[in-house]
Amino acid sequence: MPKRHARTQKSANYGYYWDILFCSVPLLAMSYFYYGARPLIMMAVGLLTAYVADCAVTPLHAAGYQPHEPSSEAFAALIVLMMPATASYYMVVMATVIAVLVKEAFGGEGHYPFHPAAVGLASAALAWPVELFSYPSPGTILPLWGEPDVPLVAGSNVSLAAGGLPSDSTVNLITGNVAGPLGCCAILVIVACGLYLLVRGHLQLTTFLPYLVVCLLIPWLLPPLNDLPSFSAPWEFVRQRVYLEKYILLSGAMLFGGVFLACEPVTQPNRRSSRIIYGIFLGIATTAFRYFSTYETGVCFALLLVCAFPEWLDRIAHRAERMRFMRKEEKRLARNRES
Repeated sequence: MPKRHARTQKSANYGYYWDILFCSVPLLAMSYFYYGARPLIMMAVGLLTAYVADCAVTPLHAAGYQPHEPSSEAFAALIVLMMPATASYYMVVMATVIAVLVKEAFGGEGHYPFHPAAVGLASAALAWPVELFSYPSPGTILPLWGEPDVPLVAGSNVSLAAGGLPSDSTVNLITGNVAGPLGCCAILVIVACGLYLLVRGHLQLTTFLPYLVVCLLIPWLLPPLNDLPSFSAPWEFVRQRVYLEKYILLSGAMLFGGVFLACEPVTQPNRRSSRIIYGIFLGIATTAFRYFSTYETGVCFALLLVCAFPEWLDRIAHRAERMRFMRKEEKRLARNRES
């Protein structure tokens, strides 16, 4: 890669991470509204841990520490937003440290094959599956210190995975007034952040749209419902699927993952055709985790599977483009010989 192009790409990545941190502010404000100041402390712990871990680890490889490179802080912010408001501070610290280590183990910013935030949260989910997927009800003001002694409930994906439908209203879903990860439930805010990232050039529609279409199309064709209406009542058949699609789109971390995780500039493919295939694969994997697990943030596990393919997809796309170019050249030379 030419040095000028490398500097331009790195500068664009810096802008992406700063915009991710900027978008975390309104999501954090919504969590403050529903749970009090504890999410603010969680975010401060995550950002501080990311900064300290970055300072400690980056001097160990050749690139050295770059003080204006905020990717670790952005990953920490995403990890916190995908946790419940009752998560212990040591969970935030451990998940953030793992994310920074994954990033730096492969050479730092721009070189990691797996999304560090997804790795960090998936590691925490495997270590504390009960604590990380049990959520307080919105409106519960949580204590700042110690283990919050409040009633916890399961997220909406538990009902979907069991073949049922959640009971949350549409208004509550779009405003975030539902039990779930503290930054993944306010759909209106997430959509606004997605539009902001799109205008800024960070949300790649060639990745996001295939991902979204697959996540909605599979449940329409293969609804995970126990009580399907008979074909004798077509309006009931359609109505049941419309209700299902509402919860598929507005609950869990599916939309959050598409906006904030799927289009990460380092882990997604570089070529347009590769991004389309990548988005399709990610949508299939995310839907599978929603069908067969109760994890609200199953998109993180889907990312760990699909992130193994981007470089391979880019190579295949490059070879296909090269073959098309060679065929065009052969046809052009043949026409020239005939003339």
